[in-house]
Amino acid sequence: MSATWVTFLFEAANFLLLAAVLGWLFFRPVRDALERRRSELESEQRAAADARAEAERAAKDARAKRAELEGSLEELRLRVQREADAERERVVEAARAQMQRERETLDGELVAQRRAQARSLARDAAFAAKEIVVRLLGEIEGPDLGDALLRAACGELEKLRSAGPLAPVVVESARALDEEAVAGLAQATGVATADVARRVDPDLVTGVRVLTARGLVDASAAGLAAQAESILVSQLEHENSHDD
Repeated sequence: MSATWVTFLFEAANFLLLAAVLGWLFFRPVRDALERRRSELESEQRAAADARAEAERAAKDARAKRAELEGSLEELRLRVQREADAERERVVEAARAQMQRERETLDGELVAQRRAQARSLARDAAFAAKEIVVRLLGEIEGPDLGDALLRAACGELEKLRSAGPLAPVVVESARALDEEAVAGLAQATGVATADVARRVDPDLVTGVRVLTARGLVDASAAGLAAQAESILVSQLEHENSHDD
């Protein structure tokens, strides 16, 4: 072997030895540092993945809570709307009922006023009719009218007597009655002539009014006029009630 090859081999051996030493002294710490860095990167990546997963879970939970909140808010909005609608209906119904009551009250007051006016007019008309009847009977007063009223009173007293005794008896007349008239009334009432009390009342115009224990028999001009007034008032009020 020549010296050149020996030198070459020796240099090659030295290079390999130097490379091994350098690799052991320098490259190994670098590889360890790189390995540690790779481990750190992997740890960071896993931490980032975990953080991303946690963020996604948090976002998902947030979306779920938002959806739940939106549902609750919508339900609350609908409930508030329903309550508002119900309250509005209640207020409107109350206002409508109040208006109806006020209208009915007003109608009742108007009807009452009309009826009061009608009654007043009826009484005025009846009073005028009464005055006319009184005047008419006063103008046509005579024995025939007096006798007719006396007979009518006796007939009513006999009917009243059938229900029981009539004593005490009080006879009122526009003028003092003669004994024959008093005797007729005493016979109709079933009491003695002496027991018949007598009173004079010029307002009766003509005829008699007899007060008994069982009621009053009025066969006087004033009584007939009062009856006519009562009938006229009743008739006019009945007609007015039908008109309402």
